[in-house]
Amino acid sequence: MAKIRIKGFFLLLLTTGILMTALPSLAQKAGNPALLKQFEAAGGKIDFLGTAYGMDSWIITDKKDEKKVQFAYATPEGALILGMMYAPDGTLETRKQLEALKQRTEGSQAAAPGAENSQLKAEKFYAKTEKANWIAIGDSQAPYLYIFINANCGDCHKYWNDLEDSIKEGKLQVRLVPFGEQLGNRNGGAALLSVENSEEAWRSYIDGNTAALSKDKIKDGAYQKIKENNMLAKNWKEGAAPFTLYRRPGDGILTAIVGRPDNTLLLLTEFLK
Repeated sequence: MAKIRIKGFFLLLLTTGILMTALPSLAQKAGNPALLKQFEAAGGKIDFLGTAYGMDSWIITDKKDEKKVQFAYATPEGALILGMMYAPDGTLETRKQLEALKQRTEGSQAAAPGAENSQLKAEKFYAKTEKANWIAIGDSQAPYLYIFINANCGDCHKYWNDLEDSIKEGKLQVRLVPFGEQLGNRNGGAALLSVENSEEAWRSYIDGNTAALSKDKIKDGAYQKIKENNMLAKNWKEGAAPFTLYRRPGDGILTAIVGRPDNTLLLLTEFLK
């Protein structure tokens, strides 16, 4: 049975090999083991696959012959193991990671498998944000971005207004991650996570109706959710609101923007087809 699974994996590798020229450099340089950087210096292209069983994994592609690939698994101490990984149940973990990478190169914005346990700060932060307490506004099928907001942040409101047309047109989804220690931001964020129609409430609040996110709207557990978002923002030192985080649909590259973008149209070009 193992031989059949391995053969099937190499068939998958051959079919995805056609796509190798389009694979982005998903590896975040700050987290690469020193040995991995040597592979890169020698002419290899390094792409992050994900994290499994305590090890970050990478695919190394020969830039001169992109059908030549090998896989590297890094221990927390920085040692590398070359080869493929099997899960305890006998399934090929490397195959699952490779399929997820292929999906990211084809437009999926999901976090890499197991990235919440990765040594790579950017991938780990993105995975943690994916599981944070947020509300989604816009077409569920549209490409999305995460924005850490304070409920009473003027720049956050202006930023929303910059994006609203694209959201209404179904071209973009925004996932708002409310946080903030200041009482107004704390209450407003907790209310946003509590109301049934969060989209309507947020739009009304932006328009000046403070009652839309008043303290009486807050449900049990909402303050705890804001506390968790505060810890996430603090641990990753993401800076003042608004803070934007997204995986580019076109090439899978993680991107972060601190503050309201100077050129929102330039940002939107990465999402709008």
